[in-house]
Amino acid sequence: MLTLPNESKVAVMARLAGVLLAFVRLALGEPSGTPPQPREVVKGISYGPMPCKEPCWVSQDDFFSQSAKPMWGARGRGDLEVIRQLGANAVRLYGNNPENTHRDFLDEAEELGLRVIPGLSDYDFIQSPENCLTTDFNCYAQVKKSYRELLQKGFLREGRYHPALRELIVINEPDLKLPGMHAPVSFCRGILSAVDAMLDAEKSMNLTGPGINFTVAFSFGVCSTCGNYTSSPALGQMTMLRAAFRNASLVGYVPKNNLTKFYDERFHNSFNTANPAFHLQEMFLSKYEKEFPHTPVMIQEYHNPHGDVEKDLRDVLQMAQGSKLLNGVNFFEFHVRYDKGGSEMDFGMFQLGDFAVQDFDYFGDSFKAWCLVPAKSKAGEVLPTALMAAYGGKELDFAELCLPDPRKVTLTAQGYRSIAEQRRPEKMQIFVERLVTHMGGKVSDAAALRTFAQSFDRRSIATVNASSPGPGQLRPFSALVAELRRHPSWAGWSESTASCIADRRSHEPAVGSAVGDACRHLEIIQCHEVPSECKSNIWGVADYVFGVYYAQHGGKSPLEHCYFNGSARLGDGEALAETKSACVVPPTWRPKRRLQSDHGDMGFEAQPLELLEEEEEAAWLLVPALLAGVAATGTMGALMSWCRSAEPPEPLASPISEKPITIQVIPVASHQSLSSMVSVSSTDLLAQTE
Repeated sequence: MLTLPNESKVAVMARLAGVLLAFVRLALGEPSGTPPQPREVVKGISYGPMPCKEPCWVSQDDFFSQSAKPMWGARGRGDLEVIRQLGANAVRLYGNNPENTHRDFLDEAEELGLRVIPGLSDYDFIQSPENCLTTDFNCYAQVKKSYRELLQKGFLREGRYHPALRELIVINEPDLKLPGMHAPVSFCRGILSAVDAMLDAEKSMNLTGPGINFTVAFSFGVCSTCGNYTSSPALGQMTMLRAAFRNASLVGYVPKNNLTKFYDERFHNSFNTANPAFHLQEMFLSKYEKEFPHTPVMIQEYHNPHGDVEKDLRDVLQMAQGSKLLNGVNFFEFHVRYDKGGSEMDFGMFQLGDFAVQDFDYFGDSFKAWCLVPAKSKAGEVLPTALMAAYGGKELDFAELCLPDPRKVTLTAQGYRSIAEQRRPEKMQIFVERLVTHMGGKVSDAAALRTFAQSFDRRSIATVNASSPGPGQLRPFSALVAELRRHPSWAGWSESTASCIADRRSHEPAVGSAVGDACRHLEIIQCHEVPSECKSNIWGVADYVFGVYYAQHGGKSPLEHCYFNGSARLGDGEALAETKSACVVPPTWRPKRRLQSDHGDMGFEAQPLELLEEEEEAAWLLVPALLAGVAATGTMGALMSWCRSAEPPEPLASPISEKPITIQVIPVASHQSLSSMVSVSSTDLLAQTE
């Protein structure tokens, strides 16, 4: 046997260990030379932006729906972008309506690098007429239907969970409302039946890929009837729930799925607390790590309004970085909830200012997306600044949040004035470039654009010509548009063949209203004639209607005929990727037309405008010949009749039928009042030939 020196044995063992580690990494799909990546700690913000500055009521608390886009969307107040700039990497949500789509919110969050933690609505649990309280806390039927709709309306993308989703909160604080801390068997039965329903909803939708984790956010209260940990906050509820998942009969439930397997593979614990950070290690985390060595935990709401917010957040994040189980924290909350009043108003990071970024319709009620103003803690700490320091965000100029933003204002005289009055050349440059882009141009010389924009940004000191104002006055918006229509050389201008489509940066209620406006002014189709393949959602309808409206006006002047206060735009490659080809109408489009008589049609198929005009001209040249033929036929019939009888001739009808001859040139899909009609009776023809 060959005997190696001790150092050689060590070296061989080290090499073997390295080979084994490489095999392990390869089996896990990890590049052999790449060390394991550190766990990302969640630095989230709770988001429930009730859009009012006084007690109010809304029909739906679905703040990640399309109707709330003027608050969270980039074209509106831009809350998601603000959350990202503050240094957060996640956003926690509350209520929702499964009938609404949530895909846009998830897409925008993904684009910004934010993870989303939504929660099921309380509606099925405690608010609907058939809520869980009426079914002995068995929530299966209520939750399965709702969760299936949520999966259909954006939670799934191509059969897999949307990549922006991090985890889902089955219910928030069930120990306080289902029905309360005194009945742990009831709230555990409600949770188990809800999870069972959600798993079956996933199956019914043929979920592919991994399932996201589910969690339950308990309060930080003490459950004295939960068996173990009767004096420790949240731990009693968590141990009781674990026992129920492992043996559902303890809470009187018969599951349809293997809930024990689910708990071990996909369940995380959560809790909400307003305690200072130094309480958490001793009161909760040390005990939790011993009791739940393999189950991660998350603080879904955190804010001690009486303490040092920055220090508390830093301490909690440090605690999470040093723990294998604590995933992170969501700061509570984004802005003050004026509707709740009282002590609940201590928690908002922002207050609502006096400048309305946008007026919007929220499920039938009118609201304003008020600008954000930093709130202060009771100790005078500026809350968003404190959070930014703890989360590692970049510095924000909070004053800018309450000024009109050239990236968002409407391309109208009002929007122009709101930017010009700030006397900030860089802002006017952004506004003008947006205007150029919407009018079909592309800036090629940024320096020349800057010079041009400055001429509209500052107040003139003298009158130059009729288009220039007097001293101290702004140049009018119409002058800006007129100069851009002359196609200045600092931008490229090509004859655009782009179609007018709905602008996906707008939101559904505004787009729906714009469709209504366009429909009232359409002359060549009626809105009920939109192709069926475009009717699955408002965006397809809008693409078609806006396209027809733009074509009706010659496919020109997109600022006048393809804007609709921000709901429409010219379609480029990127924008067209979100449309259906059948719903995109070329600017040269005209409807199918036919030359129609009582006894036959002659069709004119949709084709480019130039060819159509030629054929229409030919058709109109054909009409006199047709009328002459009709007149000749009528005259011959009258003469023959006169030859047989001395009676004067009767008014002539068609030689084939009793009906007067009628020739019509009409659009196939046109309103009758807009039809171009030619109606000639035999009597009229005779009168013309005399």
